[in-house]
Amino acid sequence: MISHRISALIASAGAAAAFFGGATALSPAAQAAAVDRYAVIAYSPVTGATGWYNNATTMEEATHMALGNCQRYGRGCAVATWARNSCVALAVGSGSQWGADWGSTPTAAQNAALARVSSGRVLEVHCTG
Repeated sequence: MISHRISALIASAGAAAAFFGGATALSPAAQAAAVDRYAVIAYSPVTGATGWYNNATTMEEATHMALGNCQRYGRGCAVATWARNSCVALAVGSGSQWGADWGSTPTAAQNAALARVSSGRVLEVHCTG
């Protein structure tokens, strides 16, 4: 019973410190790790142009930058795939096949993208972090 009360008191003290201390309750490294990061790959099947952006703090920023980077090299760009705190990959296959996907590691993202095409090769792979 006493250990339960001590645990509750410690938890309450930690919550109060976080509440009154604001973001300073976390170390700078912990604060940086807590922020979501986004990665996007844009692709144009019309021209084969690609564009990407990673480590954006919002999905909108990542999308805007990836599309802009793709459109510099050709028309018809669209978001092929995106991820939060993960990796993205784009693969092309025989003919006009292409596929894009995400994964928790670069290898997982590449394998997922390659699974969407036959006889494919990876064009892009990018991770947050």
